[in-house]
Amino acid sequence: MGISRRSFIAAVNCFTPRLFGAAILRERDPRTGREVWQVTEGDAMSHSCYFEAQPFTDDDRFLVYASIRSGSWQLYSVELATGHTRQLTRARQLANMSFSIPPGGREVIYLDGSQIWATTVATAESRLVADLSLAVPNASGFSAGRTFSHDGRHTPVSYRLRGEHFIARLDLRSGRLEGAVRVPGGTGGHLLMCPGAPWLLTFVRVPDEQNDMTLPMERRARTMIADLRTGEVRPFLVMPYGWRATHEYWDASGDRFYFHKKKVPGWVPASICSMRRDGSDFRTHFTSEDLMLGHSMISSDGRFIVSDVQKPCENPLIYIDLPSGWREILCWPDSSVTAGHARQAHVHPSISRSGRYVAFTSDRTGVAQVYVVPL
Repeated sequence: MGISRRSFIAAVNCFTPRLFGAAILRERDPRTGREVWQVTEGDAMSHSCYFEAQPFTDDDRFLVYASIRSGSWQLYSVELATGHTRQLTRARQLANMSFSIPPGGREVIYLDGSQIWATTVATAESRLVADLSLAVPNASGFSAGRTFSHDGRHTPVSYRLRGEHFIARLDLRSGRLEGAVRVPGGTGGHLLMCPGAPWLLTFVRVPDEQNDMTLPMERRARTMIADLRTGEVRPFLVMPYGWRATHEYWDASGDRFYFHKKKVPGWVPASICSMRRDGSDFRTHFTSEDLMLGHSMISSDGRFIVSDVQKPCENPLIYIDLPSGWREILCWPDSSVTAGHARQAHVHPSISRSGRYVAFTSDRTGVAQVYVVPL
């Protein structure tokens, strides 16, 4: 299932990156007083990565984001100290929510059509990692995962072949797909790799039947887990009757699996919970009786969580300290939310690996822009 040597040889992107002037607008949130940086501007949509991914380089020097300012979706970097911005890609068919920076923190990985590319953020030099259409001839519908193994070597991939759905992992060093497993019905997204056990992949079950309280528990699973070593696929995250789960993610070690627990019908009360990799030790870390908790992420050291809220046009970004239970509102993104993914109207917070910064997206100016909160 590998690719040819010709296809694997590093292909340096030889275009001259466009450089832009300083664009960071540093202001105080009027309701909390905390400094918030607007790092993009203009009439074209720009957005940070999805909440389960990573937009910051490990040294906190750069943030990577997607923008359609050139007429097509491309990736850009902004240097946080200076505001200097450059175009990183000239992709033909960028999957604009596919990008993420793996552990190691120098390159951004993304999907361009059927090709997985890696671009060094500091220099904009690009190399072809794998052409998935060559790795799996006659396959289609490729989707690359936004998560990685702890060493940054592997990432999950899904595709369709002869009317069936498969998931596998991609070795980012060799460009080879490994351990393909058939997934009846396909995935409902959120294809995640357990960082500490990269042979374990989780994904959302299709169809989503969580809200039907007459079904047996296994039919109501939010998340399935696949073991690439054995080929076993089984229910993993199942909520008690009267509840549903959404927006799951692994911590940096892969020891715990986090998710949002929401009341059915309705949305609230809503909680951020977790369980161990083996499904034991269920914990509730934060509960709100009235806030529509949407997407959250845990810091790399496991000390704190940042969560958005999906109340249209009035949504806080919440900091939750896990050891003490203390929490505070960092700022108010006030994104429209209801404009949906097409207009990049969801906040989707992400935390830098150092824990020093939080990035998010908001369309409160009328068009989606990228923001950073220094911690």
